[in-house]
Amino acid sequence: MKKILAGFIMDGHGGGVDNYLLNFLENTASEDVTIDFLTNEIDKDLEKFLGEYHSRLFAIANLKHPVKQFRQVCRIIEEGQYDMVYLNVSTAIDCVAAWAAKKKKVRRILVHSHSSGNDCENTGKRIIFNLIHYICRLFFYRAVTEYYGCSKKAGLWLFPKKIVESQRFQTIFNAVDLAEYTFDPQIRGEVRKELKLENKFVVGHVGSFSYAKNHYFLIHIFEEIRKRNPDAVLLLAGDGVRFESVKKLVKEKGLEESVRILGFRKDVSRLFQGMDFFLLPSCFEGLPTVSIEAQCTGLPCLMSENITDEAKITSDCWFLPLKKSPEEWAEFVLAHRKENRTQIQWIGRKENYSLEELKKQQRDLIMR
Repeated sequence: MKKILAGFIMDGHGGGVDNYLLNFLENTASEDVTIDFLTNEIDKDLEKFLGEYHSRLFAIANLKHPVKQFRQVCRIIEEGQYDMVYLNVSTAIDCVAAWAAKKKKVRRILVHSHSSGNDCENTGKRIIFNLIHYICRLFFYRAVTEYYGCSKKAGLWLFPKKIVESQRFQTIFNAVDLAEYTFDPQIRGEVRKELKLENKFVVGHVGSFSYAKNHYFLIHIFEEIRKRNPDAVLLLAGDGVRFESVKKLVKEKGLEESVRILGFRKDVSRLFQGMDFFLLPSCFEGLPTVSIEAQCTGLPCLMSENITDEAKITSDCWFLPLKKSPEEWAEFVLAHRKENRTQIQWIGRKENYSLEELKKQQRDLIMR
């Protein structure tokens, strides 16, 4: 029996890392493999779901209490006698559990980087967190035996360049159900009718309302698009700390009739069908799964240069620097509109993001 301790999971709905860990559970749990999880607060629904896989959920202190977290993880590892600890993190500040695993002489300590920046709303705090991250980064990798990332850029954020550019580092891309995100003209018609988007030029964005996703700049871009095309509509799907402030900005600019703020949606694959263009001017990303999903539906995509070019899987995907003005972004969007979404020119990376490839990589990962 192989015993694995994985982290960190939130509530099973927390976005990329949660989705990845649940895929990991589904792809690798068996009679011979048990996987337990670390979290900061027990979610009862998640705990019940994990119980179906005979997995346990352990609540540990957050990073405001690093010594307490260290002791708790040490105790969990000692009692569980784990063969492997697999930590999925966004910053090097999340180094405590890895050092606990090293202290308890766990044979395999895997760290998987899922970001390339600190998603903190307050500028002052973000500067402080970045400083702490870079200090922790100097020694974090020494507690690790295996190095992973959702992209090379995410790897460089967490690990030394000499490791990322060696065979010691492996990229495991965020997976997409490619069949679900295939363009479907019928669904497109249904969505556009439901949302009253007939004869509109629909620009879309899917993501949490947070610093990383850069919604304020996105609204400025759309304002310029609408000046040039009065029939333009912006769809925003997601929720987060900036939700109300984004609504306020939309109102201040008089764009309420043209910006549809849809909140959190479970039908994102359908929403992509109704769009005409996808915008992602993020301040940073590990590797944005939504960009892969959008491209699979044949949408032209424009992203910031802060996003790794590993996210480009079709010829209709481009990158612009954030220093470019909203006017320049708007003009680029309107100049690269696409009428036929059935003819997708892949550039050879599509299969890297398939659920089948993820399953293979995750199963290989636990067998080493």
